[in-house]
Amino acid sequence: DVTETFATDELLLSSGISVHEGFSPSLLALDADTVIHSTAYTETLPILLEATRLGLVVYSYPQFLSYLSTLSDSYAVAGTHGKTTTVALASYLLSTRTLSTFPFYSLFGSTVKGFSQPFYQGSESALFEACEYQDHFLSYHLRGALVTNIELDHPDYFPSAREVHKSFEKFVDNLASGGFLICCSDDHGARNLASYARRERADLTVMTYGFDDNGPFRIIKKSYEDAYTLSCLDGCSFPLPVQDRALVGNQIGSVVLALSMILDRKNPKLYLESGTLITAEIIPTLAGMLSKKLAGFPGVVGRCEIMRDEGGVLYVDDYAHHPTEIITTLGELHSSYPNRPILVIFAPHTASRTKTFLKDFVLSLCMADRVIMQSCYGSARNDNTGEGEQDMGEVLSHALGERLMRTTRCRLQACVYARNDEETVAIASNWLQSQDLCITMGAGNNRALTERIAQARRSL
Repeated sequence: DVTETFATDELLLSSGISVHEGFSPSLLALDADTVIHSTAYTETLPILLEATRLGLVVYSYPQFLSYLSTLSDSYAVAGTHGKTTTVALASYLLSTRTLSTFPFYSLFGSTVKGFSQPFYQGSESALFEACEYQDHFLSYHLRGALVTNIELDHPDYFPSAREVHKSFEKFVDNLASGGFLICCSDDHGARNLASYARRERADLTVMTYGFDDNGPFRIIKKSYEDAYTLSCLDGCSFPLPVQDRALVGNQIGSVVLALSMILDRKNPKLYLESGTLITAEIIPTLAGMLSKKLAGFPGVVGRCEIMRDEGGVLYVDDYAHHPTEIITTLGELHSSYPNRPILVIFAPHTASRTKTFLKDFVLSLCMADRVIMQSCYGSARNDNTGEGEQDMGEVLSHALGERLMRTTRCRLQACVYARNDEETVAIASNWLQSQDLCITMGAGNNRALTERIAQARRSL
């Protein structure tokens, strides 16, 4: 692996998986028979060339997921945003104690806070996070899927929003006959996908959920109440333990997905809690049981995660790296902490995404009070700023500055470009005051700055 430390490293180590830095052929274990690699790297990587020379089986990560999906009844969450949280929520719901243990495991791009082990209770069913990038999810063999939303992302691969939608239509085409598709009706793209599935795949059970839904799973918020309610079949309704509109969809999606996976088993009543009142309709029974469990979900690492509260400053980390995600995250923070000025430390992720959505990034980041812009994080996609070109983080910073000069109708008060982590820490530690909220944001690896900033403030 690379030398950077990510939030998932702790889970690997706690599971007994050794991590070695670098990609030298000498790191290849003598008793290895299979090698799995990220698609960020090609088979020209020295260690992969050596694996091929030795005759080992070599999979990319999506290829290995495709293989795993043939070994179990497999399900997935797809969509531009919300995949990780929805898989984590559904996994949490399926892992809680019932009359019988639900025999499943799940794979997704983060960990649940406070959980030191992955979700593994058997291998009869599998739940995956399915990414559309490079059409990876088209190789999976799935009985059912949930689609959270669809919009243009990964512009280094998809030339237009229409091409993204075509990819999702192919994804639906590949679902197993007799399977199911769940879509969020509040999202235009997902709603259109449900219509496509009903038209082209009459053999599938197609379900929708959301605020704007007339189906079996409708989210209701009465004007005189702070909480949300799930309205289910036969007039049954269940309170939901969330007050943020942007997040309640992930919660309901996870409930519908979990109950659909349970109903796909031969005897779903085995997975009810002891003492559960079983009605004639098993769906409302399951929906009510699962909805109650949502209150115990501790959250996902790197998804609006509170890192520390020190010196009057609340430190948060979030994976948001698309304008829509930034709007959702900052909206949630403004709702939860209305009296805290927000400092965003943002690391743009890939040059192509930053160029494509430059205006949208400007508008979304104007929801912050102050912004420290970092250099563009290119990952290992070979999607970095070209030699001699201005860093896209600096370009975005200048665009925000121009926005500030043109209008006074903007919450944003200041934006500065930091060329490295040292500059970021110095600026943040001097800007932050008691009652501020500081959020590290992006798909890169800037969450570690939280500790450094807090430490710098202690010495002021």
